[in-house]
Amino acid sequence: MNKFISAMKFRHACKIFDENKKIPQSNFNDILESARLSPSSMGVEPTRILVIRDKQLREVLREACLNQIQLTSASEVVVLKCILQAIIPPSNYIDSMSYRRGKTDEERNKWIRIYGKFLKDKEAKGLNTRSWVEKQSYIMASSMMNCAAYMGIDSCAIEGFEEDKVNKILEIDTFKECVSVILTFGYRIKEQQKRYRLSIEDLVEYK
Repeated sequence: MNKFISAMKFRHACKIFDENKKIPQSNFNDILESARLSPSSMGVEPTRILVIRDKQLREVLREACLNQIQLTSASEVVVLKCILQAIIPPSNYIDSMSYRRGKTDEERNKWIRIYGKFLKDKEAKGLNTRSWVEKQSYIMASSMMNCAAYMGIDSCAIEGFEEDKVNKILEIDTFKECVSVILTFGYRIKEQQKRYRLSIEDLVEYK
């Protein structure tokens, strides 16, 4: 069987981790590298990573995450947060993203016009900037969880949290950024339960 498909079958939403098993730093570095290499729409890389290792902070964060035990039993807790204001042109961040690609001033200005129109078109269709950047963070989250599974490391994505409390705990400036999703990584303490998925016939349509 394809090794990646095997990893996908191994991966599941691990609800409780073995607190005595820690992910080697080298493996965790690979998970972080998979995040760095993840694609993002228009190449603007709006997602940032906050690794929570402080035990007391995890305890407080757990309370704001509907008391989910993953927050304190996991080997690593990762918060994915998204840049908001800085990705809207004109901004120094967008300028830097175009300059680092070696664009001329003419090419840079053209790209910024295209990118600005892209965002405005999204807004016109009801997809605001926050919704758009959060979609990018989920691409990164998927890369990280799949990379972990490939190495035999379990994970769980957590959306169930009280946003206002999490923002306060993590001192998030909500004008500049937002918390998208929290990821937990470690090693399962219980066997994986049976998973249910649509058949490939129900899932895929060809035209």
